[in-house]
Amino acid sequence: MTAVLSIETTPAEGVAGSSASAVAGFIGEQVFDVLAGRRALHEVREHLEPQVAGLLLTTRLHAAQSPDYRLRSVHACLVTDCAVEACMIIGTRYRVRALVLRLEQDDAHWVCTLLSLV
Repeated sequence: MTAVLSIETTPAEGVAGSSASAVAGFIGEQVFDVLAGRRALHEVREHLEPQVAGLLLTTRLHAAQSPDYRLRSVHACLVTDCAVEACMIIGTRYRVRALVLRLEQDDAHWVCTLLSLV
């Protein structure tokens, strides 16, 4: 899945300029990279609420460091004009997990306000 998305939007635009899946995929892939240890937390902190950043500091997917562990699919739903709820399926051929996100538009950018790894 390849999506090009300008993450900086105005509140009036909401997700109108891009799909809910594109927004979820853009931020979700960055969050997944932090969980897998492929990206530093400070690189994505602007897109995270403090409690989500704290959760990422204490949670690591050691198995996700394998190159076979990757993003499989993104399922997203526009809940309001400025909120998206998404489920990202991540895993290998033998193990699958779900990463659940809530994204809300804060001023001019999207922020992950809820994160759960299932």
